[in-house]
Amino acid sequence: MKGTTTGADIFCEFENCIDKLRLPIDKLCNVTTDGSPNMVGINQGFVGKFNSKYPENDVFLHCLIHQDALCKSALDIDHILNIVVKLVNMIRFRGLLHRQFQQFLESVHAEHSDNLYYSKVRWLSAGKVFERIWDLKDDIVNFLLDKEENSHE
Repeated sequence: MKGTTTGADIFCEFENCIDKLRLPIDKLCNVTTDGSPNMVGINQGFVGKFNSKYPENDVFLHCLIHQDALCKSALDIDHILNIVVKLVNMIRFRGLLHRQFQQFLESVHAEHSDNLYYSKVRWLSAGKVFERIWDLKDDIVNFLLDKEENSHE
């Protein structure tokens, strides 16, 4: 789609595809969106337009972001997340330690040049933070062991 992406624009493109591909609308059972107002708006959003035109079709609306939130709450990963956040904050909060960590990663030719912050406001970042920490786990352990050895000298 080019130009505007209002609910009406998206619904018009949807109808064009349904007509072009000759898809039976009564076989549609699911609509998944990103939760934006142009998609889920009751009156002007895609879902509102769909329900107005096809009131007999019992379509289930699923929002990707809400599904991720449900998964996150169902997994109960706070005990892991708290440890990871403490680790990230310990390294990033202290300026000298953070610079030394970045230099260490560069010297060992690590896959990444830094770790990522986690923000509760953007909880979807938890997956990226976990992935980055997992990728750097050996380097982080080696860095912390090296720092501990140097502190005893």
